[in-house]
Amino acid sequence: MTQIIKDYYIGHKSLFEENFLLAKETSNAGAIHKMRTSMKRLRALFQLVEVLTDGKFIAKKQLKKGRKVFKSVGDIRELQVEEMLVYEYETKLCLKFIDYSEYLIEKGQREITHLKQSPLAGDDSLFDDESFDEALNSINQEEIQLKARSFVKQKSNALIKLNEKGKTIKRIHKNRTILKQLYYLYPILIELSGWHQILGMSPETMREREQQIGNWHDRVNSLHYLNHFFDAKDGRGTDDYIELKRYIVSERDQMKDEITKHLFNIQTALWDYD
Repeated sequence: MTQIIKDYYIGHKSLFEENFLLAKETSNAGAIHKMRTSMKRLRALFQLVEVLTDGKFIAKKQLKKGRKVFKSVGDIRELQVEEMLVYEYETKLCLKFIDYSEYLIEKGQREITHLKQSPLAGDDSLFDDESFDEALNSINQEEIQLKARSFVKQKSNALIKLNEKGKTIKRIHKNRTILKQLYYLYPILIELSGWHQILGMSPETMREREQQIGNWHDRVNSLHYLNHFFDAKDGRGTDDYIELKRYIVSERDQMKDEITKHLFNIQTALWDYD
């Protein structure tokens, strides 16, 4: 049953390294997005393997070499998303924010320079294949279903605890991280657990909910970058920029109201199909 895990690892490790090289050479937005997604998928997989091996395989240790690369790529991706949103804001408000766009581009170029100075994936791999293979070989096949179910229930309990504590930006964003990890691993978890659904959701519903949170978080980031832009320009901007900020705040708050209606808060036996 571990072959599905092995195939997933090989596929996304290859995609990461391929797009990492392309991103370093061309700063291609698509490559940056794909390599970041592959890294997130591998991180979710490593967390699953950690549970399947009773902690003998340590996910954080496996990800240690790639942490700086992931952070750099994450900053670039956020700036690229914000640049795209600026065009959307300009269209909706019938205004131009040229200075802000230039600020984002310059900031993005500095992050790309940092990326180009990162270690080269492929020649000096960010992942330890030998350690991963040893971990897979150590998994007790007779207990794999029970442990796969335990992994899902750990994530479920984490969501419940998060959403009992209040709807802060950090906690709502953590909802997305957990839902995204379960979505990434959905086919693997279905095969290993023997369940028909994960968290009582179809993969399509799970994807929709994590993307809903992602769209909201993009607006949170918009305010972050816009405020930094205001500080860099030593002021709060013209009337046009004040209007932009009002618009982003309004969108952010409306999206948050919708999201909080659907935050996961009930442990359920819906997945216990035997």
